[in-house]
Parts: sequence; structure tokens; C-alpha cells
Amino acid sequence: MSVGITRLADSEALQPARRDGRERLLNGARKLLAEKGYAGMELRDVAERGKAPRGSIYHHFPGGKTQLAVEAAELEGTEIRAAIERSLEERGLAATLTMFGEMFRRRVKDKPERLGCPVAAAALARPEDPALAAAATKAFQSWEAPIAAALRDEGVGKVDAETFAGLVVSTVEGALIRARAAGDEAPLASAVAGLHQALDALLAR
Repeated sequence: MSVGITRLADSEALQPARRDGRERLLNGARKLLAEKGYAGMELRDVAERGKAPRGSIYHHFPGGKTQLAVEAAELEGTEIRAAIERSLEERGLAATLTMFGEMFRRRVKDKPERLGCPVAAAALARPEDPALAAAATKAFQSWEAPIAAALRDEGVGKVDAETFAGLVVSTVEGALIRARAAGDEAPLASAVAGLHQALDALLAR
């Protein structure tokens, strides 16, 4: 094998490790955003959560904390949208409402005082950091879109479908704040139950 081919092979072998390190940092940032918010997300804690050297953050994210938080919020948005779309296709609207609330609860393993959403944390960065708020807005809208589309498929009008989809996201995000403040999952469970009632009423029209 020539020296050039050897170097190429070595470089390609390193790529998965580099991607893995970057993904670990992003996942660490997502957890810290959800638990502590943007202001409380310290880079040393991100490195610790991601099991990576602190200096590697600037290697993967030259824009530092802001870039890391933006990409963490974008990743959260993408993964939740995919989960919503998959659930709608496989289980339908009602089960998807339950899944949407449940996914946040499962992450904290019965520790409601840690309930949170990294996208909501990014949203609160306005006006100090509009890039974070823009990433959050885009993520929220991406969650609403498949829900509204599924409602339209059920015969709900465009305006009502979009209104209800926005209500779903706003209700669950607000319930996360209440549950965390109370240290109790009850507000989240109540919010999801209310959404089910609202969905039944909407489809019965």
C-alpha cells in the first residue's frame, strides 16, 4: 500500500471517531440545555457529559457555546419531528399525543425536577441570542407541521388543523415548565389528557 493510500485509509478510519465525539458533545449539550438552560450550560460540563476533552469543543464547534447550543437545538428538533412522523404513520394521532408528552418524561427517569426541553431553553435566549431563538422557532414549527397534516387527512380544515397543532406543542412545552416547578409529573399528564379531549372534540365536529 502506498504512503498516500495509507494516509487516506488512516484518515477514513478516524472519521467515525470524530463523528462520534461530535455527537457525544451535542447530546451532552442537549441534556444540559434541558436541565439548566442556555445560561447554565457550561462548556466544561458539556465536555464531561460528552466524555470528551474540553478543547475538542472548539475543534468541532469553532463558534463555541452558541454554535453548540444552536446545533443541539436543531438536532433535538430533527429527532422529535422524525419521532412524531413515525408515530403518526404507525399509531395515529391520539397515540402520538401521548408519545409526545411521554418522550420528555422518559428521559429524566422519574425525576420531574429535571424535566425540560433543549429547544425551549434555546427559545428563551432571545433577545440576547437571536440565532438560538430562530433555531427553536424552526424546530417548533417542524413539530407542528406533521400534526397539522395528519389532522387535514382526517378532514379537519387547514386553519383549525394548524391551530390545534400549535396548541399541542405549546401545551406540552408549558406543562414541562409547570411539572419541573412542582417537582411532579402531574401537570404533564394533565396536559396530555386535555389534548386528548380537545382532539376528540375537534374530530367530532
